[in-house]
Amino acid sequence: GHPGVSSPAPGHPDIPTYRIISPLFPFPSPESSGIQNPPDSRKYVSSILAANSRLGNHLFELSSLYGISKKLNRTPTFFIQDSYHDQMIQDTDFLIPGLLDKFVVVNGTAPSTVTQIEFGMKCCMFEEPDRLKNITEQYLHLGGHHYHSWKYFPRLRSKLIRFLKVPTTNFPDLPKSEPGNYISCIHIRRTDFNGTGFHMAGNDFILNSIKKRKDSGSECDHRVFRGRFGNLRTVAFISKNTPPDDILYARYHCDAVLITSPHSTFGWWMGFLSKGNMVYYNDIKFTDDQSMVSGNFEPDDYFPPHWKPIRYGDVNNLTVVESLK
Repeated sequence: GHPGVSSPAPGHPDIPTYRIISPLFPFPSPESSGIQNPPDSRKYVSSILAANSRLGNHLFELSSLYGISKKLNRTPTFFIQDSYHDQMIQDTDFLIPGLLDKFVVVNGTAPSTVTQIEFGMKCCMFEEPDRLKNITEQYLHLGGHHYHSWKYFPRLRSKLIRFLKVPTTNFPDLPKSEPGNYISCIHIRRTDFNGTGFHMAGNDFILNSIKKRKDSGSECDHRVFRGRFGNLRTVAFISKNTPPDDILYARYHCDAVLITSPHSTFGWWMGFLSKGNMVYYNDIKFTDDQSMVSGNFEPDDYFPPHWKPIRYGDVNNLTVVESLK
């Protein structure tokens, strides 16, 4: 087959950086002629993907698959098996082209000859990839999806930041992180969480979180929040960016990030890739989030250890305090 390039998605004028190969290469074809190509010695890893999800989930799946591939010394592989997968790869490439450059992208479905392995079957609980090291097959196809855990890519934050595209805007309508400006970014997610069982923060929690530790706390935290709430002018802005540009803005300008809906994957990535790498989140253990009840969610697998959980002081106290881990 010949390498090809997909056409950009509507509204994505950038030419994709990844190459798409035909579905019969590098995977073995029963129709192959008598003249064989030199044998392919590389080993591959791919996965079922929740391709009909949104950008935050895409980033988890592809970053985790990349991290797993490095641990197993395999090449990460992406199958464009339908329009959802096509849209997923275009949306992700639009934000983080360097990550897609690490993948073999195949225009087709995973061959039926490839064995599917049960791995990562619970969305938000880490499973140790080391257990896959003794599998010697050339093509490894994982049966899980989502892979919501920083533990799949524990030392790749700096590399993932380098993989991001350079912004095409200087964000003229938003403040800049520079000496004298301390930018706190608050991610609020409501509309598509309503009725899903995922927790949505109320207005009181959001406002009190912003006021948290105005007058107390460790020296570091006190300094952070004085920048926001001391005798300096505090101005609020509402982003009208596209989702990819919100991530890029966070990368260059968010000194601190507050995630009010703790299971928002988009908020997670705003925090993880943010300039300041200082993240506060609504402690999911004190919310009504259904993923905790179902046993599919392990907070320590989802939230990096240096992020700070916050919650109400108690039932009758709307002061927001830091949770003890």
